[in-house]
Amino acid sequence: MQHSASSASLYQPSNNTGVENEFSEIIPLITQALIRNLTDKLKEKRKIGGEEIERLVLKLLLTDSDTLSTTTTSVVPSSDDDDKLKKGEILVKKLIRYLTIHLIDSIQPNMKKGGLWALGSCAIALYRDIGKYLEDLVPPILRCFGDQDAKVRFHASEAVYNVAKIARGKIIPQFHVIFDGLCKLSGDPDTTVQNANVVLDRLIKDIVTEDEIFNIDQFIPELSKRINTNDPYVRQFLLSWIIVLDSVPDIDLIEYLPHFLSGVFFMLSDPNREIVNQAKTVLDEFLTEIEYSYDSIDFGPLIKILIAHCDDAPGSSLAKQTAIIWIYKFLLFDKRKVLPYHSQVIGAILPHISNNEMDLRNASTQANSEVMRIIEDKSTPDQTISFSDVMKVIKTELQKPSIPNRICALKWCHILLNKNLDRVMKHIDIIFGLLLKSLSDPNEDVVSLDLQVLAIISTTEENFQKFLRSLLQMFQNDNNLLTKAGFIFRKLSVMLNPEKIFKELSNILLDTKQSNMEFTSSLVQTLNMILLTSKELLGLRTSIKKSHSSVEGQKLFHDLFKSWCHNSIATLTLCLLANQYKLASYLVSSFTEIEVTVEFLTQIDNLVQLLESPIFVDLRLQLLEPHKHPYLLKTLYGLMMLLPQTTAFTKLSKRLECVNSLCMIQMTGQKSLEEENSKEDKSLEEELLQHFKTMQSKFRTINEIETD
Repeated sequence: MQHSASSASLYQPSNNTGVENEFSEIIPLITQALIRNLTDKLKEKRKIGGEEIERLVLKLLLTDSDTLSTTTTSVVPSSDDDDKLKKGEILVKKLIRYLTIHLIDSIQPNMKKGGLWALGSCAIALYRDIGKYLEDLVPPILRCFGDQDAKVRFHASEAVYNVAKIARGKIIPQFHVIFDGLCKLSGDPDTTVQNANVVLDRLIKDIVTEDEIFNIDQFIPELSKRINTNDPYVRQFLLSWIIVLDSVPDIDLIEYLPHFLSGVFFMLSDPNREIVNQAKTVLDEFLTEIEYSYDSIDFGPLIKILIAHCDDAPGSSLAKQTAIIWIYKFLLFDKRKVLPYHSQVIGAILPHISNNEMDLRNASTQANSEVMRIIEDKSTPDQTISFSDVMKVIKTELQKPSIPNRICALKWCHILLNKNLDRVMKHIDIIFGLLLKSLSDPNEDVVSLDLQVLAIISTTEENFQKFLRSLLQMFQNDNNLLTKAGFIFRKLSVMLNPEKIFKELSNILLDTKQSNMEFTSSLVQTLNMILLTSKELLGLRTSIKKSHSSVEGQKLFHDLFKSWCHNSIATLTLCLLANQYKLASYLVSSFTEIEVTVEFLTQIDNLVQLLESPIFVDLRLQLLEPHKHPYLLKTLYGLMMLLPQTTAFTKLSKRLECVNSLCMIQMTGQKSLEEENSKEDKSLEEELLQHFKTMQSKFRTINEIETD
């Protein structure tokens, strides 16, 4: 009874004149019994109260103000039915507003629940005419979706369901506010509320899918502002709506994909496997739809989103893998639409080439191969390629610790150089230093590819000289790199003219500053060994051996001789290779002016070993005709005399003993062919010998300075 008295006091006329004037026609109709029934805990009582509200609404719709009575339910017709109808609508709206203010907006949960039941009953009574009142009915109910009391939220969901069930398509104009409420309740902590929301959500989806006037343009902003949520329940809710709307034939969600695609990709990183699977299903379906309608789709906004999700930031490997797969598919669908974004695509793909996740690595490799194929294709215009931007990507990848990344970067550089050398050379400074640095890479495949790139760059005279000078400087600064000199020059000799390489090296070495002569001597020794032992330099060795029979061979020998003079034994070896035995014998004789060190003897020892190799088989055969090659014998005997009695001494001694003594005797009194050199040859020999002595004199001067 106390509760009834309290209720009566709340809903009877108050001293508030404004409220009394506004609801003067409604207040007499709201009895204490009606309020008690609506706010009762028992469903049967609330049902009775709801039925009273229904009768009241029907009465208001067909009654003008003069016929209203708190004691009768009859309807007295008027001569002007239209005026009655308009008056009735106003009265119903006043009733809804009254129930909203005094029940829905109450702080007491029972009052709110009673108000929600009452508004639901109003909807039932209004039936076909409900469309006129939805703006009054729906907002106050939806406000209760955020109430602290779970039962209030439950009744609010139930009330909207009742309204929507009657209104059907008429509720579409209120869709955005209803959708907002559904989204909020999708993650409600109360199971009962969640279940009620599922039922309501299903009804709203049915209404939307069967309605022809649903405005997708108004829905997309609602979807896009929520799509990046981290709430798993909201994510599932949004995905379900995307699936439903995508299934409607008259709705083309692909057109609006850029507005929410990123959010769906983020869901691939959700810890909930069900959400991940659902998001993947949605993305797979969209990709299939794109395949069938790519002609009408603008790939630009989509590609930018995909590139963002390829970023090597913390996140799901699945999201990155899926984004790369999309890019790959886009390339297959229409490469022309992807080509404007090729540099960004390359930059997005390459970081994952060496990923530990096999699926992600394979997807990246596949996509990268397709981009390479497109860029290499002769039908792809050079003008569409941003060489500078791709070079920047290459620079980044060249600095990665992973071998596959560096290899891939070098392959890209190779492709660009073959595509348009001139355009690449305008930006070569971006990576030239890194290309040189890559020669020190511990991986042989990286160095091989690097040399291929440098070889293409060096096809111009300026770059050729720049490369070799930089290479020699690197040898001087990095002893470890010097150990790779053989591998480097063997590879370069296949890709570039070996004669040109060694001539240029010789010219550079001649310009070496006096302070660097010790390094130069060591480098010449290395180059000499490469020259003698590399199968790739067979042609160069053959040309040197023709120094007596061809002008080109003679010039080549002279060019190398001058720089080889930085190392005495290397110079002697070159003379033996070129069959310049007289000059060789002079060199051996001049060794008396050179300080004989352990290193010097070691080099002679190595030379003796080389004389026993296939490289000098022709020299060994020439020993059978000593009368033709007396200076060869003199040179070899001179070497033997320089050597202490070591293994090398023994080898050389035995070799010389093999020379037929009869042939030795035949030398006496015979004029050898070697002595028949022309005056011009003698002049050249003297010039070369003098150059050798001058160079060795410089070494002695340096050693004396260092000793002091």
